[in-house]
Amino acid sequence: MTRKSQIRLVSPWTRFVETETAIFSTEISMGDADALLSEWAPSDDLFKFEGPKAWYCCEPECQFNAIDSARWPKLRNRLAESEFLFHNHNSPQYRVPHITHITDIEVNNNDERLERAVAVVSNFGGGPRSRHPQISYRNRFVTNPLVDLYGRSSWLKYRKRFLALPKVPDNYKGEIPGDWPAGEKRELLARYKVCICLENMTEPHYFTEKFVEAVAAGCIPIYHAHESLVDTVLKGAKWVDPVAYDNDPDKAIRAALNMNGKTFRAMNEKWAKNGRLDISNHVSVFNKIAGILKTDG
Repeated sequence: MTRKSQIRLVSPWTRFVETETAIFSTEISMGDADALLSEWAPSDDLFKFEGPKAWYCCEPECQFNAIDSARWPKLRNRLAESEFLFHNHNSPQYRVPHITHITDIEVNNNDERLERAVAVVSNFGGGPRSRHPQISYRNRFVTNPLVDLYGRSSWLKYRKRFLALPKVPDNYKGEIPGDWPAGEKRELLARYKVCICLENMTEPHYFTEKFVEAVAAGCIPIYHAHESLVDTVLKGAKWVDPVAYDNDPDKAIRAALNMNGKTFRAMNEKWAKNGRLDISNHVSVFNKIAGILKTDG
């Protein structure tokens, strides 16, 4: 039996992953590790480790470049091309997608739904001065009166505009149940006909769990896809694009509420099972990283 690579994992979320060829674990010591992976943020271990190593970042590139006073991009410059892995890498060999799902995707076909939209968004993207225009665009949709918004406690300090006093949005309904892959969240979404699942940023090859969670819940997704996704990962899927409604939240949401949810569920259930998402499930992502570490080590 072939020995699996032992990869030390440094991650704020993941503790253990086993793939076909490797074991990733926070319990593997530096001395026992064949390779090292830092997930999300770079770690001190990343720069101390002398063997094969990589930093896997799932943040949008434009957001990544602004985080922590641009310290992360400076750290990136200390790594080789093969040691920084993300969705829009210049080399497809090192292009690693965002993880879109952990458990299997089973579409909820419940027909009894609230004639409203829902949005699950953890935060509002910082103060009005520093907030990225695409985050402000998303906020216009998720704070619309036709939407029930669920998030984290940071929404209690939301400021819509500069000089505005902190005020929780009128449509805020409370905390997100569970974490992003949790079944409780899908059950919440499945109570609604429409789901606002806009990405934080629209950029090449950036595709996250948001659209997948809306599909699993059986909602009509309101989504805008980057052109790099339309004929690749999203080929065969169906959604409502706000661009077709002048980027007007009221127009787009009302149009979606008037559409046939069964039609969307049928098409998106077929899409979810067509294999296009296989590369972005939890184990597949780590399996690709294991291959990169072994190949380039």
